[in-house]
Amino acid sequence: MTPFTQIPRHIEEAVEKSSATTSRRDFLRTSGLLVVSFGVAPLIQGDAISAAAAQGATAGPYPDPDFRQLDSWIVIREDNTATFHVGKTDCGQGTGTAFRQIMSDELDIAYDRTSVVMGSTDVTVDQGGSGGSDALQTDGWPMRRVAAEARRVLLELASSRLAVPVDQLNVSDGVVSVAADASRRVTYGELIGGRRFNVTLTGNNIDATTGIAKLKPVQQLKMTGQSPRRDDIPPKVNGSLKWAVDARMPGMVHARNVKPPVAGAKLVSIDESSVRGVPGFVKVVSKGNYVAVVCEREEQAIQAARQLKVNWQKPASAPFPASDDLHKYIRAATPTSSGKPVIVGNPDAALAGAARMVEADYEVPFQGHNSIGPAHAMADPSNDQLTIYSNDMKSYGLRNGVAQFLEMPRDRVRVVWMEGPQAYGRTAADDAGFEAAFLAKEIGRPVRVQWMRQEETAWDTKGPAYAVKMRGGLDAQGNLVAFDYDARAADYNHLGYNEHDTVLIAQLTGMRRATPASGGAATPSEMYAIPNRRMTTSVVSLPLVWETPLRTGNLRDPNGPQVTFASESFVDELAAAANADPVEFRLRLLTAATDDDSGFKRARSIAVIKAAAEAYKWDARPSPRSIGSGDILTGRGIAYAYRSQTVVAQIAEVEVNRRTGHVWVKRFVCAHDCGLIINPEALRRTLEGGMLHSLSRALYEEVRFDTEKVVSVDWRSYPTMTHADTPASIDIVLVNGDPNPNRPDLPHYGAGETVCKPTFAAIGNAIYDATGVRIRRVPFRDERVRAALRAARV
Repeated sequence: MTPFTQIPRHIEEAVEKSSATTSRRDFLRTSGLLVVSFGVAPLIQGDAISAAAAQGATAGPYPDPDFRQLDSWIVIREDNTATFHVGKTDCGQGTGTAFRQIMSDELDIAYDRTSVVMGSTDVTVDQGGSGGSDALQTDGWPMRRVAAEARRVLLELASSRLAVPVDQLNVSDGVVSVAADASRRVTYGELIGGRRFNVTLTGNNIDATTGIAKLKPVQQLKMTGQSPRRDDIPPKVNGSLKWAVDARMPGMVHARNVKPPVAGAKLVSIDESSVRGVPGFVKVVSKGNYVAVVCEREEQAIQAARQLKVNWQKPASAPFPASDDLHKYIRAATPTSSGKPVIVGNPDAALAGAARMVEADYEVPFQGHNSIGPAHAMADPSNDQLTIYSNDMKSYGLRNGVAQFLEMPRDRVRVVWMEGPQAYGRTAADDAGFEAAFLAKEIGRPVRVQWMRQEETAWDTKGPAYAVKMRGGLDAQGNLVAFDYDARAADYNHLGYNEHDTVLIAQLTGMRRATPASGGAATPSEMYAIPNRRMTTSVVSLPLVWETPLRTGNLRDPNGPQVTFASESFVDELAAAANADPVEFRLRLLTAATDDDSGFKRARSIAVIKAAAEAYKWDARPSPRSIGSGDILTGRGIAYAYRSQTVVAQIAEVEVNRRTGHVWVKRFVCAHDCGLIINPEALRRTLEGGMLHSLSRALYEEVRFDTEKVVSVDWRSYPTMTHADTPASIDIVLVNGDPNPNRPDLPHYGAGETVCKPTFAAIGNAIYDATGVRIRRVPFRDERVRAALRAARV
């Protein structure tokens, strides 16, 4: 028990130093924070950002908010509202809402009295932005801990104010009352509103940030597990939200890039006179092989970019094979690098002694982000600083990279994060941010850059292409006794996020690094109990590494869909060879002791697969089913994946048109276990969105190219799914439980990326079940499926 007379003096002194007469503006300025709106708005709203942009940027500097200061995370105001400042971005999945839920729970303040500021580098701590489904799994913990610490400090202050020991106080919705006399009460706003905490936190890094307070048990969390209204949805629906693409300010000009017509082309000359007559023409900017035109208005910049006469020299040799020859090239080329083999048991001997051996090759092409809105950014160089308005999901990396690229002090650069369509991996938002910054510094005026549709589709980073060869050995009882997996990825120029020497403008201007980084090929998760197995990986480089549209980077769950398509399709092939039901075959492979961590993971996997099968009402039988006689053939397929503590199983039900080859996924069932669920409704929508994105990749998406350039440059040549492809139903089963009774709850794990892993395979397995034809390359476009059916005489 801590009596009120023993309140830590440093808390009283800290609050006293921030007197009640200090203005909000002075408080926020001295604390290094900026609350854009003092109303209870959920996010930094576009209107407020637009207003700030219209006034021009302040002169800076923009020091990093100190993550070891409680004031960098939480602001309490006199009206008893709170704003949380977090270093993440929301890519449309409602993570901002989830952050408010977990922090309001730990702070003990009403959810609807809170707001959250995300992603802007001068007013939020650097938690890295979005990526890897780590928002709750990793970054949610320090958010909860700092909120718990703020609650502890506020209770100590209330103890002093009310002259009652802390353990005789109750707190609810930001109001502290005496347990024995509820009429004696004080609000958080009355205790500290408009003033600073001045409390130092501990932790060697931002993920370890903590205070003295302990977190609440799960059973005491009120908002966790609820689905409050997402306040970001209405302005998106009614059109009032100001997106990053809407950022404007006085004196701003517009720029368009002029990309090389073929990969690896060198700039010979520019005829600037060809565009001087364009109304509003400002300047042609060029450096190395980078070319851009700048005009007063956007339509003028578009005209100038189309009209500019540029002389390019083609490379002496082909920069890459044509897409039709890509996988042949990948298999024949000498690897640039190889991963360390994973070998368990004696796979060669087990394969040699197997009663039956199955072999198969699988292929996945390059696929693009193909964002519905092309990359864009606006940069303001006024007052000897640089402010970038961007929807880059890793705004902190953008700030750091631009500062290095332009050789500016970091504290003279800031990124104001706004919502936008560029998300789910290393998109061209990185490139557009660098280009806007470079051009703004070159001409000394605010510059807005936006890519064109053809530019976005051709030059955005691509998910790596894969060629996978597998062998499996079955014993006489149909048990899998050996597995041999060998994957090759065309991935050598794999780009990180906002690297100052690998972004496209750095490549084109000749400021790139000497040697690219290799992303590496990946292997399946090792949840199946296979006594003898070997997994090898290697990376193949295309002839042209730099200044190519076939530059690879993270596309949602960077290697997961490719690897899982191969491995989970092959598991189905093995089940068919063993004349076993695909669900039963997987459950056998997952059966293992449950007294260690691996066994615990397998137990959760078994629970998820069973949940999916039960929801679908799966009837046990081998695949394929008896092939019908009509034009429409139906089938079902399952696939399972484990990623970073999260488990997912998907079942796809398809209709295949025997005559046209068209595949319609009529129904999806998804069982998903990501531990503690913060917001069930947002989670369901996240899973649906991830499955639909993966459905589009499975049915349609493929980067096509000749030996000089990408030729799939628009919605016709790079098609995606439409509303007509939407399943009739998507059933989500949230497995929010722990099969081990000794652990009553699980931590909150990541959710979004794992759901993308099994979709390709679930659809491919369903096609096989419907037709008896195994198609080992995505996408399952009509012409590919029709050709396979005709070849098999189905």
